[in-house]
Amino acid sequence: MRVNTTSVIDRGNRPNISQRVGLRTYFINDGAYVDPYEISSVQLFAQLDTLSPRTVIDPDSGLVSATPLMTFAASAVVGGVASHCTQTDPTAVPCNLENNGFKPGSYYPTTTASGIYKLSEGEYVVVLNQIQSLSGWDYNTSTIVAASGLSSVGKYVDLWTVKLTEGSKYQVITNNFSLYEDTFFAFTEPLLLTTNNKLMNKHVRYGEIIDLKVSTETTLQNKNIDKSIQNIFKDSVVTDAKVTIAKVNHDSAFVGPFEVITDAVMQITSDNTLIYNWDTNDIQISAAFGSPTGTYSVQVDYVALNQTIKSPLFYLTVS
Repeated sequence: MRVNTTSVIDRGNRPNISQRVGLRTYFINDGAYVDPYEISSVQLFAQLDTLSPRTVIDPDSGLVSATPLMTFAASAVVGGVASHCTQTDPTAVPCNLENNGFKPGSYYPTTTASGIYKLSEGEYVVVLNQIQSLSGWDYNTSTIVAASGLSSVGKYVDLWTVKLTEGSKYQVITNNFSLYEDTFFAFTEPLLLTTNNKLMNKHVRYGEIIDLKVSTETTLQNKNIDKSIQNIFKDSVVTDAKVTIAKVNHDSAFVGPFEVITDAVMQITSDNTLIYNWDTNDIQISAAFGSPTGTYSVQVDYVALNQTIKSPLFYLTVS
């Protein structure tokens, strides 16, 4: 995945201790992605330190009371001065979602990049940068705190302090992630990695906003590699996935194929499924294009180890 122009590793893709890790959270209400009214902070703790909720959550306020390993806050600009939201006084600096601090275009991988970024409706991310000595934000004292303490392999939790609606109270939402070191290997021969893709969507109706899903099966053909290592390669081996969608015109009076989506960035799940959210309302119609309904080709390309792979053309129908 990308935040602004920077590639980061999703929490589900076995991140190691020397990568930029995207800790992404989706907010859903009644089956739809929604934006919470406010996001105050995201705080990271070792999982072992959170076995009892009272060790990190104040029982009276229901808010985080312990010292985290890292804190991300909603950045803001008030009167031309960079500031942050606070839990204790959220009116002092506006931290609702109209704040420019949530725009992913403001993310750059620097030591003070400790903001929260909105990727789409209901989809937010913070970037745990393990390449640089990342500093956080102490919302109680309004000061920059020491560099992140997440530098070792282990299991962690990220606590999102949010207000779901204007009239609701702050609450803490808990997620989990792990940092690994078994992503480092040494072999005495080249890895014989092969992949196989399949488009899971076959029919789309014009006007739909639909997730196009392309599954990826990976196989290591080296016979002398341990099964445990082969299983690791079933997760998170695919990176930098993009998709191109083209209208296939069978009528010789029209131009074809006509690309409607070119090299669009795809999301990658922990099992190497590639996802692109396609709004078919954006299909541009012209005299040379013809009707927006008909047959479309879908092709993905991605990186797997030292290979840049293009899938075969898959076809679906827009009706």
